[in-house]
Amino acid sequence: MGETSAVSGIPRRRVPISLEPAIPTKLTVEGLKSQLTAIGLTCPAADEKRLVDYIADVKAALPSGAIQTYSILRPTATTAATAVQGLATGLGAMSDGNWQPDATGLGYMTELGYIQHGDHFKWLKDNLPGFSGTIDEPPVYHGTYDTIDAVKSMFATVGTVASSTLVKGLDKDSIESVLSRAIAPLNDANAKDYNPGPDSCVIFLVDNYNSSTQEADAFGVLSVEWELKISDYKEKKKNPQHATTLTVKTRAVLYDSLDDMNRDLLAARTNFKANAFASFKGIPVRPATVKIFDAQPPADEDTFRHSLPLVPKTNFQDVIVMYAPDLQNIGSIDNTKSQVTTTFEKSITTGFTFSTGQTIGTEAKFDVSAIVATAEVSVSFSLSFTEEWSKSTTESMSFSVPPGEKAFTYQGTVVAARLRFDSGKGTFTYLDKARCLTTVLATTTDPIVPAGS
Repeated sequence: MGETSAVSGIPRRRVPISLEPAIPTKLTVEGLKSQLTAIGLTCPAADEKRLVDYIADVKAALPSGAIQTYSILRPTATTAATAVQGLATGLGAMSDGNWQPDATGLGYMTELGYIQHGDHFKWLKDNLPGFSGTIDEPPVYHGTYDTIDAVKSMFATVGTVASSTLVKGLDKDSIESVLSRAIAPLNDANAKDYNPGPDSCVIFLVDNYNSSTQEADAFGVLSVEWELKISDYKEKKKNPQHATTLTVKTRAVLYDSLDDMNRDLLAARTNFKANAFASFKGIPVRPATVKIFDAQPPADEDTFRHSLPLVPKTNFQDVIVMYAPDLQNIGSIDNTKSQVTTTFEKSITTGFTFSTGQTIGTEAKFDVSAIVATAEVSVSFSLSFTEEWSKSTTESMSFSVPPGEKAFTYQGTVVAARLRFDSGKGTFTYLDKARCLTTVLATTTDPIVPAGS
């Protein structure tokens, strides 16, 4: 329940929430250029010097508001059928807001994530008189622009609609942070039209946070969904103009009382029966630690919390569970009967070997460690997983053995399995598995019996 404090003699309700300062992500020329290049826009209009003016125009068009943010999350774009319905707790970091939850996790993100789910929010709006949430679905925006201007218009419109959903408006730095990651990539690089499908984000809100007392006037959540379509978006004839449509939908709720939030949460869970989701204690956006397990762990919340998160989909979140660290032989030289040094060269592959695409978020960086211990040797793993691990890469390596010696070279491996949390069903399920070929190499004078043998 919210606490009260006297301000100028007038009692004011405050709610407890534990946050740490963060620096909102900026919309930069480099970042915008990278996003435009990723969708194939390398025309003169996307020149970095021109983008400086585009960004200045976007910032000037954004409204200023008072409500700040403490987490900005997103799913990836999927089909229209799932994008409107699927936002729940299975979300990953999109960009940084004004604050971030501290180590206690007292940010109510699991509760708010459940409430803002499209089906749950609409049911609360239609059936619970005390529910204070708002939904805004302005008419579809139509226009004719060159492609870069269409993107610029999208930025300004999404930012303005998102802010207008809140009575006090959304902090301008937070709007900019959302827009810094707002251009969705295309699955088909040869597509004639820019139509990546619906995109969305979930923004956790805080009003007038006091870091000394760890209290705020209110906290809440804002969900923004948008879909941008640009016809013939790569057309390069002189002064090309493209038919453009933009659909934006928002829903938001702010709470100045924990009792009110818990009432709404209980009502929604009771109506939707909430199955396993009701007992789920929440998924951290960035797990405190990523583990390499000795053997395949159970498909449950603890395993999920300690595994490597992938960029999420709209209605589910996948992680990579790593277990069974081992060593595989990649080369050996027996030089015991030679009088010259012998060198062995080989190309080795590192990264995940899944047949389906796996993407570690661009903002993610996780350090892990493990030990492979056999009768012959003990090798420590120390790895730092970043976006580059999403694709396997091949590098050359070599080792030399002097006269009269022999050597065996091994590469560290880990079994990697995808574990999925379905936010609608509240279930954990293992999917495909493969291997992670690491950058860890070890050379020994005697052959090693693999740890699994």
